[in-house]
Amino acid sequence: MSFDQRKVTDNWAETSWDRDVWFPIPISFQGTKWADAAEWAFDYAGDRFLRGGRELNKKVVKKEVLPFAQSLVLARSQGAGKLAGHKLYFHCPDYTKIPVVVAIGLWKREGTREEAFQYYSYWGTETATVPPVAEWFETEPLGRGVKAHWSGVAGTGPYDQVNYVFRDDDFDTDVHVFLMSWSHERFLEVLPDLDTLVRTIRCTPDPDKSKA
Repeated sequence: MSFDQRKVTDNWAETSWDRDVWFPIPISFQGTKWADAAEWAFDYAGDRFLRGGRELNKKVVKKEVLPFAQSLVLARSQGAGKLAGHKLYFHCPDYTKIPVVVAIGLWKREGTREEAFQYYSYWGTETATVPPVAEWFETEPLGRGVKAHWSGVAGTGPYDQVNYVFRDDDFDTDVHVFLMSWSHERFLEVLPDLDTLVRTIRCTPDPDKSKA
């Protein structure tokens, strides 16, 4: 069974993300409150400085907030529309933390449940340097899935990755969540929050199609 030609599901998914640690990365800005990536990034950069206890005076905005926002714009451009995910989030509790991207892929079911779990849970392990560790992972909305994590070496150096995979037969959808981090410290910080986020994911009808 080949998943190389997999297609996006006809459905969608919702999450209940904790605004203290996450913020969304729009794939596009149509229908959002932001005109463009710069406006979105400045909004969340300022918010993360406030959450870190900083006062947003002119000096801080110019010397620190704006460069942080520019880094968010760059990071978004490297992920939105390029990662194999349809919903993207940054884990970034405040301005002192390196933003880490989490992607949620929503795919039309292919093959058996076992084949899908095997493919998505070990997706990316070709650069692993240690055997991946897999375990069952339970959520109320999606049921039992698999969580697999490992470390490896890629083009930019050592990294850690985790994959989660679930199948929702009612919505004809395989849900694949993944995170790849080049900071081991940040990887360990994000994992508990990511477990919590994953447990909130639920498949829904596509809101755009329901309006048609």
